[in-house]
Amino acid sequence: MRNALTLAICLFLNFTIKGQTGQENGLFDELERNSWYLPTADGKARLYITSLGRGDTVVSLHGGPGNNFNYLVDAVRGSTDSTCFVLFDQRGSLYSRVQDSSVRDLSLDILVDDLESLRKEIGQEKLTLFAHSFGTVLAISYYLKYPQNVRGMVLTASMPPFIPRGKTFIDLVPEFHKRIKALRNRPEVEAILRDEGLWEEEGLNKKQQSDRYKITGLASFNMIELRNWRSFKGGRAFFNSAVEGAIGGSMPESYDIRPTLERFPITISIIQGTEDYLSADSWKLISDLLDHVSVHLIEHSSHYIWLDRAEEFNHILSSSFPWNRNRQE
Repeated sequence: MRNALTLAICLFLNFTIKGQTGQENGLFDELERNSWYLPTADGKARLYITSLGRGDTVVSLHGGPGNNFNYLVDAVRGSTDSTCFVLFDQRGSLYSRVQDSSVRDLSLDILVDDLESLRKEIGQEKLTLFAHSFGTVLAISYYLKYPQNVRGMVLTASMPPFIPRGKTFIDLVPEFHKRIKALRNRPEVEAILRDEGLWEEEGLNKKQQSDRYKITGLASFNMIELRNWRSFKGGRAFFNSAVEGAIGGSMPESYDIRPTLERFPITISIIQGTEDYLSADSWKLISDLLDHVSVHLIEHSSHYIWLDRAEEFNHILSSSFPWNRNRQE
């Protein structure tokens, strides 16, 4: 029955991609048509689920925590001809809301178990995961707890695969912030603000103030090609800072994927921008030792690679899935 549900979602309700039919509104319609709710195992929330594409199933994990999945549509839409991406809002996010009084109880462990409930519901013996930013921590955490239930992972803008000996996750955060600050202070940020007439804050109307924040507070460190700043999605109404605080506060001080990779080897593909504020150096250390872990660095791109280098990102993402590799061979 569950396998039938997965097939119904992924094969018969496929969204319309611009370029295939020319109907841009088909994307929104398909997201709505494919949506359904999954009650969590503890009965405290309902997860909003939808899907895009056809073919083998990949479960997508958005960033945040506290973000919404909508922005990931741009990341996966170029690979939907052979892959069905299941997208959902993690517990506490916009479409999977919880009571305000319950937000403080949210944790990374809860999100891991929600993902396991989703795996069972859609009838997948093993999950193939596509994850972005904080979603990569969720993917790693799920793999550490349920390694036998993971087929492979594609991680982009990935968090480190392990915390160096003698350090905690909190010790790594200042370096992330340092790189974010450098990206926000690039000359290109001032240049685009001046080009858009948004450099002087005084006298801006509400729409202009919002546009200015979208550039300085969001696009500036998440993408390099600031001429495309209007394509940035997320933030503000799509983001819940209280959820971020609760789940962020539950992050483990330390973790290490390497022992699990030795016992339960899976294929992992890392897609990282060379100018991302998160470094892929520790992943490269692992890939040098393990053939089933690969790191793909995309030049002149940051945290939302597909907004900077869409064609290259789409090619690497599609070719990272085994069904596409086999087809290309």
